[in-house]
Amino acid sequence: MSIKYRLAVILIKAFMKLFLGLKIIHPERLRSAKNVIIAANHISANDPPYLGGIFPFEIYFLAKIELFRNKIFGRILQAFNAIPIRRGQADFQALTEVQKRLDQGHAVVIFPEGTRRSNRPKPGIGMLALQAKKDILPILIENSNCFWSCLFRQKRLTFTVGQIIPIADFAAGGKNKENYQRIAGYVLDTIHRLKDER
Repeated sequence: MSIKYRLAVILIKAFMKLFLGLKIIHPERLRSAKNVIIAANHISANDPPYLGGIFPFEIYFLAKIELFRNKIFGRILQAFNAIPIRRGQADFQALTEVQKRLDQGHAVVIFPEGTRRSNRPKPGIGMLALQAKKDILPILIENSNCFWSCLFRQKRLTFTVGQIIPIADFAAGGKNKENYQRIAGYVLDTIHRLKDER
């Protein structure tokens, strides 16, 4: 872990604890997730840095390419492991970069819905998991969009870490759009069911 990344993680985690009442359910499951696809629901623009703040190792993120148009902000994003992706199309350059990071032994965050404005799973996570042959770690994020409620401890920023989803369980379905969508739907359903583990 680079010094700049380590410092950022320390600061973000301190911020979450001090101001947002950080709570992690099943934190022991994070350490076994070094080379997986991390799947989480997406409710706030702060979700990527907050996720980075709870892991004991570096992770990578997919971020919409529009965020990189500002050169200074784009460089900051890249310095903290963001991978630009064009939404609404098959961005093979981004997928190649994700595959590269996974092949290097890293973990990559993908939001199954794609954006905060959607609650429907996109097939991309299924395609990537099958192509890369990587398991999926589901995480439920709650209240990352409720700064003031967390600040006054009416709510708490909560991460519920699920059990690893073995991608081998879906291999028999083949590499096709229907199976990719099936995987994505299962992953998102699993994330939502983590509410029962609070």
